[in-house]
Amino acid sequence: MGCMWKSYFVVIAFLFGVSVSVAGAETLNYPVSQIPDSLKTDAYSVVRYESTHFEYYDQHNGLQKVVRVVTILDEKGKDEADFFEGTGQFWELKKFSGEVYDANGKLVKKIRNADLITSSFSQEVASDEIKNIYSYSQPNYPYTIKYEYEIKFKNGIVMFPVFAPVHNYNQSLQNAEYVLQIPKGVEYNVFTRNFSKEAVKTSKDGSDVCRWESVGFKAIDEEPVMAGIDSFVPLMMIKPCEFAYDKFTGSLNSWNDVGKFEWNLIKDRDVLPDQFVEKLKGMVSGLTSDKEKVKKIYGFLQKSTRYVSIQLGVGGWQPIAASSVHQTGFGDCKGLSNYLRAMLKAVGIESYFTIIYSGDKKQFIKEFATPAQFNHAILTVPFKTDTIPLECTSQYTPFGYVHDNIAGHNALLVTPEGGKLYKLPQYADTLSYTHKYLQVSVYKNGMMKANVQCGYEMHEFRGMLDFEKNMNNDERVKDIKADFHLPNMTISDISCVEKRDELPRMTVKYKLNSETYAAKSGTRLFCPVNPLKNSMKLFSKRNRKYPFVFENGGLEVDTIQIALPEGVRIESCPSNVSLKKTFGSFHSTIQQHDGKLMIVQKINIKRGTYPANMNNEMKDFMVAINNAFSAQIVLKAD
Repeated sequence: MGCMWKSYFVVIAFLFGVSVSVAGAETLNYPVSQIPDSLKTDAYSVVRYESTHFEYYDQHNGLQKVVRVVTILDEKGKDEADFFEGTGQFWELKKFSGEVYDANGKLVKKIRNADLITSSFSQEVASDEIKNIYSYSQPNYPYTIKYEYEIKFKNGIVMFPVFAPVHNYNQSLQNAEYVLQIPKGVEYNVFTRNFSKEAVKTSKDGSDVCRWESVGFKAIDEEPVMAGIDSFVPLMMIKPCEFAYDKFTGSLNSWNDVGKFEWNLIKDRDVLPDQFVEKLKGMVSGLTSDKEKVKKIYGFLQKSTRYVSIQLGVGGWQPIAASSVHQTGFGDCKGLSNYLRAMLKAVGIESYFTIIYSGDKKQFIKEFATPAQFNHAILTVPFKTDTIPLECTSQYTPFGYVHDNIAGHNALLVTPEGGKLYKLPQYADTLSYTHKYLQVSVYKNGMMKANVQCGYEMHEFRGMLDFEKNMNNDERVKDIKADFHLPNMTISDISCVEKRDELPRMTVKYKLNSETYAAKSGTRLFCPVNPLKNSMKLFSKRNRKYPFVFENGGLEVDTIQIALPEGVRIESCPSNVSLKKTFGSFHSTIQQHDGKLMIVQKINIKRGTYPANMNNEMKDFMVAINNAFSAQIVLKAD
């Protein structure tokens, strides 16, 4: 009976992974044996415990205290042992320490504040961010690393610390908690995903104390073409309804409020020198439509400025003044978009500074209005019959073309009256189109010569800009060769031609020779149906858990015309293939006419989300495509 308390404590320690210390024994912290088997399945790392405590003092100040303990199970999870926190004008790292434990929970290393690497180096031309970094690794797995630190919030608070204890695929969570301490009467909004919104509420020293907890989250095993990790893991975001930030104040009760805050950041920053305004007016004189004028000035922007990242002041949200961009010739997305807005205003054309997320998140959380959901700025110009979004950071994006990092995304137009939600155009899948046309001459010794013409349209066009603008000839040759599975290739006479409009196209031409195109065996030649590599990859997993997510669809067509040598006939040829599925289609046809073979293969993938139980159907589809690509035509000499 006298040892009952010890047994009870050990049970609690097992459930929550805390340290265990029995009289006369060494204290053990987070031994790996206390991780349930269910949390090791598909896991490279396990978050044993995370505690975030945030005390909100007022609109300008707060204090965040964090404890994070992660067990690294194997080498694939080693990056989860690293510490990184950025601080600057609005955040300051006040305390930092850490400890490392072996698999049994024995302390093997203490980490001190002096061990941190502090760097102001940044890819941005101007930034006030300080990076605080600690990187740890060891060859023996598993091991556990614990970090404790405090961050002081200062000069304004737009968002409270985000609660997202699971950072990646293949990471499980044993126990995490979030505690918010906030003065009574201060209003705030909470958004949660994969996580209960209900909190345990108490009071302390005139403040409300709210506690949330997440326990026993199993690792998400990453699968090809699935939704982002944030769709699955626990997430909580909290914002004050009224806020201050630097010298600005505002509300976050609606998207209209967010727009008013953004307007205050950009108003009076669109003033240009009088002499330059007259130059702009002369530039568009004689042009009859507003669209022609906008296109002219957009072209001027692309020729006269360049993009650099600037993360200074007001959280990197306020653009530098248009007059500064005019003087220096460079700016970030905010500065260049505001500069174009100022130039259009100078010639009497209205436009809207627009904030958006550029990347894989097309839809922001509409019920949680905050500027923190955006990472990019563009300019939107309304006309009588349509509206054109303009990407201001690229010197090569054609006028009117909406690239794939923002096409179909939700955005917020910033007006003097406030914010207005706007969805950018989304192109049809088949407009993103790649067509490769090979005119091949085959010789009796198995060698081949080919003239190749490749057309890349819409989003495929954007993917080829680096090939055209930045690669030298050797790099282009290497890039082209990667598309083929032919040995002993030579590439020559590469050329690129752009069609720059709202539906852009890049045409690439080159000559290709291969001495071993066809395998020779006696009087027979074995030719590949398609020497190009198939871009559709096979899925290795037998059983799939999560839906397929194709963010963008597209159409690929390969046309191969083969001129046969004299005295050679076709002995055997693969059958035509035609597949139509919910998620796409594939067609492969081979026709013979006047001593030539015409091979056409089309792959069409449709944008969308498809259930995991279509895994076998999807795999069969991919196998059929691979088989059609790798099939052979047998030629025989008479």
